[in-house]
Amino acid sequence: MIRQCICPKCSKKCILDIDKYNNEIEVNGNLCNQGIKYANMEINNNKAILTTLVRIKGAKCNVIPVRSNKPIDKSIWIECSKALSRLHVGAPIKCGDIVCTNILNTGIDIISTKTVAKFIL
Repeated sequence: MIRQCICPKCSKKCILDIDKYNNEIEVNGNLCNQGIKYANMEINNNKAILTTLVRIKGAKCNVIPVRSNKPIDKSIWIECSKALSRLHVGAPIKCGDIVCTNILNTGIDIISTKTVAKFIL
């Protein structure tokens, strides 16, 4: 088995077991044909939205959730995570605010997915 994932294509939310032999893909666990299409896309597509946490100063919480505004090649996710681990943002911050512009010169921005108010004593 190469990968196991949950298919989001229908309301059944099947757990797919995806195997790849040579260039042929075998899918088990799907209850409809959309699961096979999703598994092929998941194995062949090497990009996805990066979601992670970034540290924040001046708020009740220590971190905020962030995501990329476009899919990022999975081969550079570790480098992106390392770059974001050195980043501290200041409160207040709104959902959708850009936290990091043009990460690793990819042209992709990292945006906040939560609104956090400034902490006042």
